[in-house]
Amino acid sequence: MAGPKLEPFRVEEWMDAYETTAKYNIAETCAASISIDDLYEFAGEKPERIFQYNKKLQYGDIRGSDRLRSNIAALYSRTDTPSLSLENILITSGAIAANFLVLYSLIGRGDHVICHFPTYQQLYSVPVSLGADVDLWRSKEENRWQLNIDDLKDLLRPSTKLIILK
Repeated sequence: MAGPKLEPFRVEEWMDAYETTAKYNIAETCAASISIDDLYEFAGEKPERIFQYNKKLQYGDIRGSDRLRSNIAALYSRTDTPSLSLENILITSGAIAANFLVLYSLIGRGDHVICHFPTYQQLYSVPVSLGADVDLWRSKEENRWQLNIDDLKDLLRPSTKLIILK
């Protein structure tokens, strides 16, 4: 049985060809890289307080370490709602993996997805690969790229399962 067919990921193809040689890279999708020295300066800590040099590097916990997930849960808990628990937090290797997990978990054949456009290609091509019918909710230059709620209303269907905004 063949897996989902994804169309070529254009921004990644461009970056593969030009990312390291372009004078101005306007296609970047990631935060700027930092050095270990930058990390020390940002943390305001001595290196030995950040890293445990004697700790063996291993594959790690599948969902992320309990300590990391607990810290993230505490960071995003609000005082006016019940606190998040570490069970509500899943660590991924980046936004691409997180987006894929969400889409793979929520979308299936026959579902309808509306995706604001232009946006990151993954957000509309992965639902298509999973068998969803995808409509692009297009921002228009003549509207100064502002979203038009009437356009969204025209795209809604009884089978609409997800509206993606970015």
